[in-house]
Amino acid sequence: MEPSDLKSRAGQLLYRELPEEYRYQDPPPVEGEFGDLEAYLHGFGHLLDLVRGTTEQAYADAFAEGADNNLDIQSWLIPYLAELVGAELRAPDPAARRRELNETVTWFKGKGSLNTVDEISDVVANAESVVVEGWRRTLTTPRMALPPFSVSLESGVDPSVYPLPLGTPDIRYTNRAVLDETGNNPLYAVRSESRDTFGRVIDPEVNFWKPLHAGGAPCFPGAYDDTSVRTPDLRDPLNQSVGPHPKRTLIHLRPPEGFFADGLKNVTVLPMVADIAIDATETGNQRFGPRELFQALGLLEDDLIDDLLIGGEVVLPDRVLVSGDLILPAGVDVSFHDLLFTGSITLDDADTALSLERCAVDRVVISNATDTPALVATDCLFNSLRGGVGFAQLVYCTVLEETELERLWASDCIFIGPLIDINCSGGETCIRYSRLPDLAALSGCGADQSPSNTEDDPNFVRLWFEDGDDCVLRPALFGEPGAGVLNLTTSSQVLSGAEDEGEMGAYHHKYHAARIRALHLKLTDYLPIGQEIAIQYDPYLSRSPAQTNG
Repeated sequence: MEPSDLKSRAGQLLYRELPEEYRYQDPPPVEGEFGDLEAYLHGFGHLLDLVRGTTEQAYADAFAEGADNNLDIQSWLIPYLAELVGAELRAPDPAARRRELNETVTWFKGKGSLNTVDEISDVVANAESVVVEGWRRTLTTPRMALPPFSVSLESGVDPSVYPLPLGTPDIRYTNRAVLDETGNNPLYAVRSESRDTFGRVIDPEVNFWKPLHAGGAPCFPGAYDDTSVRTPDLRDPLNQSVGPHPKRTLIHLRPPEGFFADGLKNVTVLPMVADIAIDATETGNQRFGPRELFQALGLLEDDLIDDLLIGGEVVLPDRVLVSGDLILPAGVDVSFHDLLFTGSITLDDADTALSLERCAVDRVVISNATDTPALVATDCLFNSLRGGVGFAQLVYCTVLEETELERLWASDCIFIGPLIDINCSGGETCIRYSRLPDLAALSGCGADQSPSNTEDDPNFVRLWFEDGDDCVLRPALFGEPGAGVLNLTTSSQVLSGAEDEGEMGAYHHKYHAARIRALHLKLTDYLPIGQEIAIQYDPYLSRSPAQTNG
């Protein structure tokens, strides 16, 4: 144990308050260690630090918002505080529940207002939202007392502001969201997640938008900025392409980016793992995440650490992008968490073990047969699993392409590509609560007999990507924002088919589908009786409003 590990805050304060003579007569036996008196005071200091920490946490537990000591209420106390104010919390994410509880009184005061519905959508869904009142987008019979008939030509009002009779868009103008430099209406604010040079989340960029020409022809029909009016849409509001209705509130949400968010820190590793300091002679488990990676790359050295300080504390990104192929040394037991590998990870030796948590890997190659799982993964996204003779244990994982394994234990997973050469004999493979491309091909594993498995195709979110000089709307590939994220059009057998009725696949821990269900339940208490709720992911919200030319 290092001497620095024995330090305590209270012990340092006590030692500094001693007369200088006492400190002078307490020399350390070895340079870098403590003197007897200083070590004695640090013994008291550890106890005093615990008492102080307990007192500060008790203070923070009395408030829904973060206390001024940088502590938050403990998650297990949130329901008790919510009961005191009569709040029925819906958000599945503990962090969102704190904010939901904190805003309860404000929302109750503004119950039924459009601004309240917009804030609830932002918090519970944890995504940027635009709320559209259905009656504003529904065609009504023209009346002489209403615009455009009530607007005289001499008034100087731009006729494109009002729709023409019978809802016909004025094709002389095009309409889309554009930046509003002077905007301040929170209903027209679009917040975009921002990251610094280290990939850490910082304050979001806020842009205000306005319709370019409200009565013009929409550039993107059905998007959040489409202000044209239509006849009432009588279809089920759960339909993703549903239109406006006087008794329907439309919620447009920015699709989740998944693992591969824009602005992540990207580092490169060598094939022989020198850059992440894996010890080939170590037989115990070696665990690596963003902190260990930054340390191995020298970013936590004294002359560089100041750049990572926020409020006096070292703050690291929640995940890091890793480029390059990785070959694990023989016999090592390695665990990775919150790392995104755009290359391959190869296990060449039968004694090599790999554990992954909240990771993404383009390709894992297992080259040897083993009696125990060589790969153990939880909440992970893979492009493919290769080798043909490997043994893997997957929980809440998504594999986008082929899975070539000999043995497989899988629960709550999504397999898009085929499962090749899986050995089902003797119960060596077990698959449950998972989406499979062909259940009949795994009849020997009993997967086809389990009612918890399904063949329903998942639909992934479609986003806009640059393709040369054009932009195309398509599902994201591995390594792109949105890769592997389920769209709301996905079958309920996948969206709520996990054992705990959550979504299958890699983003189970992100609560994407659970948040949408929670938002439905929450808004029923804040909208007038009889109002339908239609929620959809809108890919146009993933792009910033256009810049006008004056």
